[in-house]
Amino acid sequence: MEFLRLLYRFCTLLAVLAMSACAELPVPVVIEMPAAPWAAVAGTEWVAFAVDGVDEVLAPKPKIRWTSAESLSGTGGCNGFSGQVKQVNEYLRIGPLRPSGKPCLTMPGAQEDLFFKAIELTRKGRLEHGQLVFTDETGKMLARFIKAD
Repeated sequence: MEFLRLLYRFCTLLAVLAMSACAELPVPVVIEMPAAPWAAVAGTEWVAFAVDGVDEVLAPKPKIRWTSAESLSGTGGCNGFSGQVKQVNEYLRIGPLRPSGKPCLTMPGAQEDLFFKAIELTRKGRLEHGQLVFTDETGKMLARFIKAD
């Protein structure tokens, strides 16, 4: 008798779990983008709002513009730059970046340096809730962008 009672409880638990698995759960909108689909963002401009763990990027904010699926340009805040976008196995490679090299009144290791380093360390990119997110190969967030108006 005890065995039947335990079996009934177990079956009831399984039924509850099965029904709750069918309930719609909010799923984050994340689109992993290998290099080839970057054609979908060609011609768009994005403004950085977080770089290398700094959640509030200062003005003038770094920007990137996808000139094609294989190239981008932009500004680190002071220096303009251009670079190539390549797919290497499952990883995304951006760079080397070619900055304009104009003199800027920033300290070494300042926001622009962090931005250029983050872009060159990028190995994966994705669109997430309307934001463009760059990460390294371990998934560490390097930069977040919003689409420019």
